[in-house]
Amino acid sequence: ESQQLLKDALPEQYHNYIEELNGYLCDSFGNSTRLDYGTGHELAFALFMLCLCKIEALTEQDSRAMVLKLFSRYIDLCRKLQRTYYLEPAGSKGQWCLDDYQFLPFLWGSSQLTDDGPIEPKQAIDERFYRD
Repeated sequence: ESQQLLKDALPEQYHNYIEELNGYLCDSFGNSTRLDYGTGHELAFALFMLCLCKIEALTEQDSRAMVLKLFSRYIDLCRKLQRTYYLEPAGSKGQWCLDDYQFLPFLWGSSQLTDDGPIEPKQAIDERFYRD
């Protein structure tokens, strides 16, 4: 079904890449062996988006939408799946609990602030700062 989803979503000129893309897309949601979610799944989706860029299905002009729309919807869907199926964070019983959070939203969110110069700590919780 995921290959058909990609076939429906992508123009025909990209159909030769569906098998490769499908691997990254499926890996971004886990596997049949472990019922957890972690940074590896998040990375797989980032690699899926990178592949879309490499085959030029997405371009640099799409980068903002890739993060703010596509990746954001992926994260929302993953959170819904975690709540629905009671998925554990991968490695949450491990040494550093690295997989208890998604990381790329922090990275991409902070990168949006790089052109604005340093912010003061009080601005971090001021919603008006983010809307402007």
